[in-house]
Amino acid sequence: MKTYTKVFPNGVRLVFEKVEVNRPATVLIGVDTGSCNENEKNSGISHLIEHMSFKGTSKRNAKQINIEFENFGATANAFTSKFSTCYFATTLNESVEKCIELLGDIVFNSVYDEDELEKEKSVIFEEINMYEDLPDQIVLEEYSRLFYTNTPLERKISGTKDSLKNITRNDILDYFNKFYVGSNIIVSIVANLKFSEVVDLVKKYICCHFKKKATVVEKNKSLVIVPDSQFSFLKREVAQTQVMFGFPADNIFSSDLTTYHLFAFIFGGGMGSRLFQKVREEHGLVYSISCFPFLHPLGGDVSISFATNEKNVKKALETIKFEIDNLVQNGFSNEELDRAKIFWKSLVISSNEQGANFANSNFKSLLYFNKLISTSQRLAQIDSVSLDDLNRVARKVFNYCNMCGCLLSNQPDQSVFDIFK
Repeated sequence: MKTYTKVFPNGVRLVFEKVEVNRPATVLIGVDTGSCNENEKNSGISHLIEHMSFKGTSKRNAKQINIEFENFGATANAFTSKFSTCYFATTLNESVEKCIELLGDIVFNSVYDEDELEKEKSVIFEEINMYEDLPDQIVLEEYSRLFYTNTPLERKISGTKDSLKNITRNDILDYFNKFYVGSNIIVSIVANLKFSEVVDLVKKYICCHFKKKATVVEKNKSLVIVPDSQFSFLKREVAQTQVMFGFPADNIFSSDLTTYHLFAFIFGGGMGSRLFQKVREEHGLVYSISCFPFLHPLGGDVSISFATNEKNVKKALETIKFEIDNLVQNGFSNEELDRAKIFWKSLVISSNEQGANFANSNFKSLLYFNKLISTSQRLAQIDSVSLDDLNRVARKVFNYCNMCGCLLSNQPDQSVFDIFK
């Protein structure tokens, strides 16, 4: 497979991955805006625009959009994150042009009908209700609010019912005109076509929406959020106590980015990880447990989360703390590092087999770094991580002074995190 990139005069960026015949094609249009670009008043507007983009354009109504995707065998979807909004479809190779045209239409020609807007707000209210019935999601949102207090990351991607109620069609148009500009648009395509053909299609169906010349602004690479240590205790009728806590990490531009992923995988990312083996396999305290790094342009954190019987929370936390302290004092082993490298290289290579994953990975490379990071470069980054790198990051992360945590339970014990003091 071969990868090509191009920046058009209006700032639109294209990344194209040529794949073999008889492989599905993926078209992704990504926008460099998400909930981090919102404020308290318009919280949730990025996600609302994503929903409204499928509700009708100047050429098609919502039903026609859905039927047309199915007519040429495409599976279409979209998602909003803290930092981006993406619209994508996987289709047959011979339908790539139709797919680009239709995605371009819904992203850039949506009419944002006011009646549809009110109906879609109700749909999102139900989405919010759904997440509020999920204990692990409640804890995740509360943890994010604690860790990223007074930063754009503390707000929910979906917004709140109160903020959504007050968003008008004019608010949407103002936000769209501010952020849906050429320099914020990245088109990522995986298909069996010539690069020249793809360039012509993007010119015809995407670049036509942007007449002004524009340049891409480099992201600030020096931001790192270090929160004040704080804890939250939520009372709910639940079958299991949900726990999540975490520590500050570097931002996504860190030279240790790959090291963070290997470190988290070894410590709590797989069935062979230290936390899984100790907390689940040896003590039988949880069904699952995870250690996850979230590195982004504004900083980062490494979090640990699990659910357990209310009476086992303290023992689980004591077991985790013992593993943390042991790791900081004695470090990882070469055997653990070698196993993690093999796993992550396998993950990188296998993701190449799925066009949607490849398209999203290429999109993120341009979004954050404004350059393509090839598969061979990713593999080389994994191979370059040393045991000293791994242990240095572990010692850096596990600082109890900056720890934040959240617990949700029938009868929350507000002393359980005291073992980390």
